[in-house]
Amino acid sequence: MIQLAPISGVFNRERALQATYPMRMLIVKEGTGFLCMNSGDLKLVDKRIFFIPEEGLVRLEGQIKSGYWLNFSSMLYAEFLLQHLDPLAKNLFLNLSYRDLKPQESVKTYSLLDQLKKEIDAKKDLRFLAQYLSLFLGFTAGLDGYLAALTLDELQQVLRFRAILEQYYRVERGIQFYADGMGMSTGKLNKFLDRVLGKSLTVLIKDRIMREAEELLLHSDFSVDQIAGILGFEQTSKFLTSFRRHKGVSVLQFSRLV
Repeated sequence: MIQLAPISGVFNRERALQATYPMRMLIVKEGTGFLCMNSGDLKLVDKRIFFIPEEGLVRLEGQIKSGYWLNFSSMLYAEFLLQHLDPLAKNLFLNLSYRDLKPQESVKTYSLLDQLKKEIDAKKDLRFLAQYLSLFLGFTAGLDGYLAALTLDELQQVLRFRAILEQYYRVERGIQFYADGMGMSTGKLNKFLDRVLGKSLTVLIKDRIMREAEELLLHSDFSVDQIAGILGFEQTSKFLTSFRRHKGVSVLQFSRLV
């Protein structure tokens, strides 16, 4: 589902970079030359990160002293799209594009990549890797501006919270559970979430539940009763009320709209 490897050496156009999965990124730490595709050539520049569309072979001409070659599945990318609904996110891999990282951004980017490599090697579950990748893409693409102001430790804390939330949002609602998982007091966790994500734990859990409800209503054959049970509601009526309050329409109206 995801591959990440350091890349270095002298390259020419004769050999294409191999990728198992369709979504591809080249992160250049130090390098000169060109990234070459049918759509055109782009310069290899220090601290430049490339977002590469699915179609076409990737060839390099020049030298990369230090960098990373990342490719991942559309399934992992889907989590990023669910968390980022703006057109910039949807178009991120539509055409060959790049972003030059500022010095502080580059340090965090390389540290995040090194940690991601460790998580991949440790065979972390796909839900965790999807959250990590979503955070990494949001940060490197500049779509999550609030992340740029965070320290590396705070970025890791955001990732840890997202991973815990992703695993337990259906069954755990209490702040003490998440505070224990984060190694914080409940007060410290509340302050952290409010400062970093701008939302309380209750809102974050509800947002995640309702996002999953939408996915199940749109892309599964489960009945409404079954979906309510899957999402941890003891009564279907409570699910229906919560959905209407969150979306502003009933489940039936939502199904008809889409």
